[in-house]
Amino acid sequence: MSDAPKKLVISANTAWNLLSRTRLLSALKNDGWEVTACAAPDEHAMRITESTGIPFIALPMKSDSTNVFQDFLLFMRYLGLYSRIKPQAVLHINNKPNIWGTLAANLLGIPSISNITGLGVVAEKKGVIKKLVYALYKVAFRSGKAWVFFQNSDDSLFFRENGLVADMSRTRLLPGSGVDLAKYAINDAYCYKDSGVPPVFLFSGRLLITQGIRVYIQAAQRVVHLYPGTRFIIIGELEKDNPVFIPDSELSRAVTSGLVEYCGKVQDVRSYLEEADCVVLPSWYREGVPRALLEAAACGKPLIAADSPGTREPVEHGVNGYRVIPEDVSSLVEAMLHFITLTDKQKKAMGCESRCLAEKRFSDSLVLEAYLETLATFGGST
Repeated sequence: MSDAPKKLVISANTAWNLLSRTRLLSALKNDGWEVTACAAPDEHAMRITESTGIPFIALPMKSDSTNVFQDFLLFMRYLGLYSRIKPQAVLHINNKPNIWGTLAANLLGIPSISNITGLGVVAEKKGVIKKLVYALYKVAFRSGKAWVFFQNSDDSLFFRENGLVADMSRTRLLPGSGVDLAKYAINDAYCYKDSGVPPVFLFSGRLLITQGIRVYIQAAQRVVHLYPGTRFIIIGELEKDNPVFIPDSELSRAVTSGLVEYCGKVQDVRSYLEEADCVVLPSWYREGVPRALLEAAACGKPLIAADSPGTREPVEHGVNGYRVIPEDVSSLVEAMLHFITLTDKQKKAMGCESRCLAEKRFSDSLVLEAYLETLATFGGST
């Protein structure tokens, strides 16, 4: 290998997705890579360079678009970017970069790693669009220089059964995006309340209907009837007038009635995790492994989650929480009531199991090692 710096480009669909991986960015720099970050710009773009010193390049893209012309422009942007920077390797996160960035890298002979952060809208595609997306994945992941990282075993199985990866030996299974165990830790001052204090449930995630926010609110209605004083907090992004999110009017009614507390989108969830007794995510959206559940587990919180791909991964039923039937309000209510009736000692034991699970299976150190080990096999040159 020459003494010239090893150039690497990491790309995601939004700047936030890169900012949330600052430990990965720093690990890549410390390993001797000259890193460039590129993504669709958002309010977090400037913070990437400020926090890591890594240059950021705006790469316009719409993650939910099916516009062929826009996707072709994105492919050409990747082609131009990689031709100009001439990286020794490229990393892609999310569907658009995984497809169009990998196709551009293949054409230029650049080794790549794609991170499948859950199937999301890909799994919901129908008809011609579905066939087109599958065909693009097959072409992108046909190259002998294209590696694929999966965040859960369900997605790995999905790609294998549908023939979307030519060689499964060039794949790895990650523990989601991992969690920083030092940043998210048990705070004994807030971890458990005295007996008799009404419990606090927390929903943390985008307010997508498929992430279970409506099911959460409906369950809260039933639980409060039996256990008045129980609190239901919601934090996360709400896009008004976007049909995949819960209608603002529906959320407002629940807030106005005093049923739930909506605290909006927050930058640091740790204070809310400290306040919560149990974190709930009844999502059936095809996630990798929800970051919200990993952060809650690391903080020693019992979990209630839908028994769906990705979402089920950090929950061992009856050990550190409960898995519930997706889209089933009654199943969620039953789990919440079961949690409420636990003794303080039982709740504490569940929280300890969550922390142990986070330490054993979901440390982001495992993710960093997987990237660095695979990049080392590229040899530093194209």
